[in-house]
Amino acid sequence: MNENIIDNKSSIEMLPEKKPIHLRIVSIGAFLILTLVLLVMMDLLIVALAENLAISHAGIGELVTDGPVSTYVLAIRASAIVCLAISIWFGLLGERMYLHTPGRILQKLLIIMVCILIFIMFGIGVGSLLTFSVFFWNPKQFVDWKIRNLTIYRFGFVGIILAIMIGEMVFGQPFLTLPLSSLLTPAGAWAISLIPGFLAIPLYLFLPKVIRDIWNMRPSVENFWKEFVYHPMGMLGLVIIGSIVFVAVFAPFIAPYYWANPPGSPINLDELLQPPSAEHILGTNHRGEDIFSRIIYGSQISLLIGFVASVVAVFLGTTVGLIAGYYGGILDIILMRITDVFLCLPTLPLMLIFLVLFGQGLQNVIIVIAILGWTGTARMVRSEALSLREQPLTEAAHALGASDGYILIHHILPNTLPLILANMILGVVTAILSEAGIAFLGFVDIHGQPSWGIILHWAWKNAALLANKWWWFIPPGVLIMLTTLGFVFISHTADKVVNPRLRGRRS
Repeated sequence: MNENIIDNKSSIEMLPEKKPIHLRIVSIGAFLILTLVLLVMMDLLIVALAENLAISHAGIGELVTDGPVSTYVLAIRASAIVCLAISIWFGLLGERMYLHTPGRILQKLLIIMVCILIFIMFGIGVGSLLTFSVFFWNPKQFVDWKIRNLTIYRFGFVGIILAIMIGEMVFGQPFLTLPLSSLLTPAGAWAISLIPGFLAIPLYLFLPKVIRDIWNMRPSVENFWKEFVYHPMGMLGLVIIGSIVFVAVFAPFIAPYYWANPPGSPINLDELLQPPSAEHILGTNHRGEDIFSRIIYGSQISLLIGFVASVVAVFLGTTVGLIAGYYGGILDIILMRITDVFLCLPTLPLMLIFLVLFGQGLQNVIIVIAILGWTGTARMVRSEALSLREQPLTEAAHALGASDGYILIHHILPNTLPLILANMILGVVTAILSEAGIAFLGFVDIHGQPSWGIILHWAWKNAALLANKWWWFIPPGVLIMLTTLGFVFISHTADKVVNPRLRGRRS
């Protein structure tokens, strides 16, 4: 409400404050972008999970058109879309799906599916530990037990399982360390390995709730934008990143040529290694492909790896940090020592070894960058969670009977979002630079769609620097630098906006 008042002698009317049009555009645009990213990532996750279960664990064939794997993936996606439509329909009718009994049933179904997935993919021992920690860590039957007895019960079970798993690895007689699918498939029960694919059902039933929460974040986005626009550095970074993202999204319309020559087309020797000209703005490479077009298409791969690897790394780090900081004790010690081990690992050699062992596909590049990039977020979130768990708000929620999960999601997580946001932005920079490094060394699929690092690899391999072919190596290097600089500007400004101590005074 503002201070504009209409005096009609008999009544006083307060005029609602009119928001500037740019605030509405930014808040609704942010909602649409986040929702679209969420839907795309959920679909990619479900498809990748279903394909992995069908091929690697159930062994029902290869990924071919009209094959059993494609049919199974199509069934998973169809059930997910139906569940999403049902959830939205109930929401429009005003039904409360996420409260009381329906909400608890959905939560239990989601947890059970995740536990089965862990049994199938990661082993009986790991699945037993997860199931125990979720369902039997605080059993109602032992509510009157003393803390000492409860500690013996908990860590006795965990210790026995871990001791057996270590013994199996030492003596070479695996059972608990085997994935459950390795026992089911030889016994003819391969269909059980397909059950975790229907994890899509509870996930997509919960999806409208997440979309509604994103919609409710619009006031926070508007407040953030009100401060952000007064920082020239942040606006410059936003313009840089916005321009590069625009080029990546509309690459097929901007690039004058495709990133590769048509399959089976004859090689024209006159088109190889040409300097810049009116036909080829940045010349051609050793295969006669237009370098300018390859750089434009390369922005898609570089940004995709940067964003996805950063999101996965931040998700892992946030989960570990929240659990370690909130629960403390032996769990905090174990998780932080694991974090310390990852911090001490040599990042680049491990990335190269991982890609050599498990393949050089795009998904493996994302996985290895995310696995080695979550530790900083975990330590920062843990320190914040340690402080927040002692706040009066958290203690009041405990007194009112709120569960640990509710407190973590509704009280501690929202207060750590500024830290998470800053780490995610800087994580994009780390991921892009890491991908450029390993691509330059040739440890990715250098014959597929190029990234900026792959373009630099081919320039180095064809001695572009020695031949003074600047148009081949300078443009991708400049784009990597500009992308890094843009994200750093945005991260620095975002840190100042969300942290009042750094915000300063505005005239």
